[in-house]
Amino acid sequence: MTAQIQGGSGSRSPTSFAGALDGTFIDVRVPEHEKGRYRTRKGQVAVNVLGVCNANMQFIFVLSGWEGSVADGRVLRDDIHRPNGLRVPIRNYYLCDNGYANADGFLTPYRGVRYHLKEWGRGAGGPQNKEELFNLKYSSARNVIERTFGLLKIRWGILHSQSFYPIHVQSKIIIACCLLHNFIWNEMPEDPLKLELPDTREAGGEAGVECISSIEGNPVWSARRDELAFSIYNEWMSRG
Repeated sequence: MTAQIQGGSGSRSPTSFAGALDGTFIDVRVPEHEKGRYRTRKGQVAVNVLGVCNANMQFIFVLSGWEGSVADGRVLRDDIHRPNGLRVPIRNYYLCDNGYANADGFLTPYRGVRYHLKEWGRGAGGPQNKEELFNLKYSSARNVIERTFGLLKIRWGILHSQSFYPIHVQSKIIIACCLLHNFIWNEMPEDPLKLELPDTREAGGEAGVECISSIEGNPVWSARRDELAFSIYNEWMSRG
């Protein structure tokens, strides 16, 4: 059973950043015989929530209900084939980590290269090549989804409390919290909780718009990432 929302204002211009995407675990209560399906690799009984936000920390898509044992990549691959799943117009892209494929519409960092913001701390040295610079810029931009999930969990204690509702109701509660997050974000620009948010340095489509319908890594998309990395690196070097 899944529950989802889609809305907000993601970008729709050609070759443009549409938002950042990630999965997060939120604890749930399920019958004893179902706990195995919901148990994560760390032993947490949870649902795997797929979230997408824009640069302003507003959710533009949320899917809740997948069991915690299911990998992030599978959740996303299944979702884009749903009638009301995430829509990615051609030449738009979302930032996501290496739990997902570097494929049309989904841009990931370079593997085997420094990526997490904590790896760029004091004394770590600056980027040595285009791949490192790309990953540094990328991590800073994608951090918005980590912060958005962090704020959501700080604000809503119900996401941490024991629930006796059926699992489909628990999933809808998660969706409701995301909707309220957006409402508060719009109505309270000086929200004091934003100031308390810890630094996260740890590791519906439009009519007539052609959208991506599969998630498969391909050389063309990898080449586009290389072009973007070269452009960022050349601009950085030109500044001296």
